[in-house]
Amino acid sequence: MVNISVNDIQALTCFWLVFTRWTLVIIQLPIFDNVSIPSLVKILFSLILSYAFFPFVSPEVYKDMAYMGANSFWALTIFYSVVSLLIGFLVKVLMDLFTASGSIITQQIGFGAVAYFDPNSASRVGPFERILQWTMVVVIISSGALLPMFKGVFNSFFSIHIYDLGKMATSPEFFFQMFKGLFLSALLLASPLIFTNMLIMTVLGIIARTVPQMNVIMVSFVVNIGLGLLVFAASSSEFFRVAFKLYTDKLGDWFQFLT
Repeated sequence: MVNISVNDIQALTCFWLVFTRWTLVIIQLPIFDNVSIPSLVKILFSLILSYAFFPFVSPEVYKDMAYMGANSFWALTIFYSVVSLLIGFLVKVLMDLFTASGSIITQQIGFGAVAYFDPNSASRVGPFERILQWTMVVVIISSGALLPMFKGVFNSFFSIHIYDLGKMATSPEFFFQMFKGLFLSALLLASPLIFTNMLIMTVLGIIARTVPQMNVIMVSFVVNIGLGLLVFAASSSEFFRVAFKLYTDKLGDWFQFLT
């Protein structure tokens, strides 16, 4: 029979808080948010990160523990959980930039009705959303753009403390600007297809007035899909270049917010 005893409850509590933050952030990062990744893999990866960074961040966690007192385990756990969910959510929203632009492109081309339930993401997605999302995930991981995310989470231990909650009063302005920027960025990425669709509808409207016997609705389906695919194929390289730049810019804003 194995007896387990805890010699330093303060150190164990500190490690638990570090582990809580890393776990709730990791499960929202690209790839890890996929339901096909076993939960055990996510937990073990978070455990390794917590163990690796614990010596560096533990003094900052001890400050929160000293401020709240010895009997504040659950209060600190709730605080670290909320902060972790917020940090991870912001990272996830950055990735949703490409899903949003893909949805707009899908609607403009005429594939709005083409959607399927993806068991891996537990949501309904269209063809362009999935292609754009996974292409950008590969580009981001291969370029090392995930490293600032880990650095941002690491720095959050130094910049976000429970005794500094009053400073969070200025954060709504950051969120307003960030979500506004994400919305405008999604429109920017889909702008070639939006302009193409507007041009097609204008031309077909003129044709409908001059040739009333033509079935413009049926013709618009074919023209929208065909010309939309051609425009996207022609502008795809520029699309991914601009998308990656927008992602890194927004990631930089997120990093500055944490520090």
